[in-house]
Amino acid sequence: MRTVLFDLDGTLHDKAASLQACAVDMHTRFTPSLARERFIARFVEENGVIQPKEEVFARLACAFDLPAGLAEQMRQDFDRNFARFCRGYPQVKPVLSGLKERGYRLGVVTNGRDSFQRSKIASLGIEPYFDVILTSGELGIKKPDPRIFRAALSALQAEPADTVFCGDSLEADMIPANALGMTTFWKTERVEPLPASVDLQFSHFSEFLPLIDKRPPP
Repeated sequence: MRTVLFDLDGTLHDKAASLQACAVDMHTRFTPSLARERFIARFVEENGVIQPKEEVFARLACAFDLPAGLAEQMRQDFDRNFARFCRGYPQVKPVLSGLKERGYRLGVVTNGRDSFQRSKIASLGIEPYFDVILTSGELGIKKPDPRIFRAALSALQAEPADTVFCGDSLEADMIPANALGMTTFWKTERVEPLPASVDLQFSHFSEFLPLIDKRPPP
């Protein structure tokens, strides 16, 4: 059976838009005296970098001279409530539905804390579409380690040659998936020429099903 594996953040989940919405809320509730646009921009920037959340809020505290207690309160609030602000990219649900109708098995392979990543998937309303969800927090292995990709293939009883991996990162998604023999779909703005690890690229999910329909049968 054919399979599609997806990355989460920056692929299905519009992380930048979600962070923007969360930043507006946190500014209103915690730091209304600070310059709004400056706080929002720095909040999105720090949370967009892969680093522990303790470090994110420590850096925000330093940048805005926040009391340590307030920064920790904000971090805990972020952990509890960020999922409320999660937004998916347009057309994600119709694409997932269309893939299921075509008989594909679907999985997610994502880096991050298990409960945190799963709360985002649940908030996006896409959890029921997936046969397997694997997080680096659950397995103790993170992309680009090939073992997390192999674990997903094993869980789905899928062969690499019959599997598409869709992600936004060359280093974490495309290169390791390609090395294992999967077909790679890169979510990005148009790039020419394509890197060797990328089979197809798309920038909007409205392009996805036509691309998948062009694949030859296994």
